[in-house]
Amino acid sequence: MKRLALPALLVMAMLAVAGQARADDGGLAVHRLLLDVRSTHSDGEFDVDTLVKMSGARGIDTLVVTDHDRKGIRLGPAPVANWIGWTVDRRSLYTTGLTPFFADLERAGARHPRMTLLAGTESTPGYAWSGIPFVNLTLHDAERALITVGETRPAQIRGLPSYDLRYARGSAALGVLLWGGLTGGLMLWLLRRGRRGGAVAVALTAAMLALVGWLHTPADADAAFIRAARGEGLFVIWAHPGTHSGVRPGPFGVRLDTPPYPGRVFRPPLADAFAAVYGDSDHLAEPGGPWDVELAAYLRGAQPRAVWAVSAGDFHAQGEANETLGNFPMDLWTADQTPAGVLTAMRRGHMVAWGLPGGRNLAFASLGCELADGRLLPPGGEAAAGGRVSVVGLLSERPAARPGARASWPVQLIVDGRVVAMPTLTLGLPFRWPLSLAPGAHAVRLRLWQGAVRMLSNPFLLRVPR
Repeated sequence: MKRLALPALLVMAMLAVAGQARADDGGLAVHRLLLDVRSTHSDGEFDVDTLVKMSGARGIDTLVVTDHDRKGIRLGPAPVANWIGWTVDRRSLYTTGLTPFFADLERAGARHPRMTLLAGTESTPGYAWSGIPFVNLTLHDAERALITVGETRPAQIRGLPSYDLRYARGSAALGVLLWGGLTGGLMLWLLRRGRRGGAVAVALTAAMLALVGWLHTPADADAAFIRAARGEGLFVIWAHPGTHSGVRPGPFGVRLDTPPYPGRVFRPPLADAFAAVYGDSDHLAEPGGPWDVELAAYLRGAQPRAVWAVSAGDFHAQGEANETLGNFPMDLWTADQTPAGVLTAMRRGHMVAWGLPGGRNLAFASLGCELADGRLLPPGGEAAAGGRVSVVGLLSERPAARPGARASWPVQLIVDGRVVAMPTLTLGLPFRWPLSLAPGAHAVRLRLWQGAVRMLSNPFLLRVPR
């Protein structure tokens, strides 16, 4: 018994320290958030009420229902596809209605007061066609998406350029066929009637219009969407930048071509966040990768804000793409669990993203960077600090892990893009990992990437005086 007394007392003391650190953390509490979930208002399997019940069973406190604002494909000739085109709309908020969507969320919130519900969208900013039908018709970037969070009224969704397919670009080949056919036919008709001057005028006009079209630079659909969404007060997330959609056959003989787009994520105008943990993979959040470069740029004042990491599972149905609801949750540190409190916490980056296999529900009961004066920064927190800090916390699982389940994992402790240590994260055991920082600005974050168990914390942003 005496051999067990000291370890037990040590664990109790560490738990007390962790508990005290949480109490000092500005009144923030850890909640469980799930976003990137589709309902029957677009192409999801379950209605909102069922999604709320399923989420509650997975320990989710906050659910963001991100239905497609519009899944419409318009085919037409460039540059007038918006005026002369054929549009096919699949099920989305555009077809099922914005008012019923918000009313459904309100009713579900009233029936389940313990769940915080937020509205959102998954949107395709724009796409382009190439080729001609029945030969080589290809639809580009139709599966490149941005997620928005925080809509409270239909007008905010109507204000997104994706809702009216504003940046649906037609096929240049179809344009050449159409305008070439019309021009050639009109010139032939005029020549047969001896109106050579009119035929020349038509040819010159067609040549001038072709030159204008060739010189015209199409608008950046991604940039236009981000500006519009932020103008509506929404939180904007790049969805699945490492998508493995690639080139594949689509309906009606159309080829679908959506290459990965990690290079777009940190190009201005910046979104608020990017999906860093999801079903596919990319290199953005690897140690020393583009995200660390972006964080360093923010810390030295070269970027207006940090871009945060989130998890986004793209959930439609149980078992689809081997996914179950709640496989890609987040820990969120909030002052309160109201929609406004949730959005404030997301904007401040107080999040840890998870990717979990079915049957596991790992979560941080606490996580922070303890400063020399006793303050505890949550993930995404920014503060002046002394040279010595400690990353502290406690990993838990709700419900408790089944007997024999793995209980510890090596974690990368990353400072300014460099792995400085690989401590072990053990379920149920409080941890304290000290760091010594040189004068300057630093981004400190955690990364766990072991098979189906993935975790990525947003950084602690620390400025050590010189």
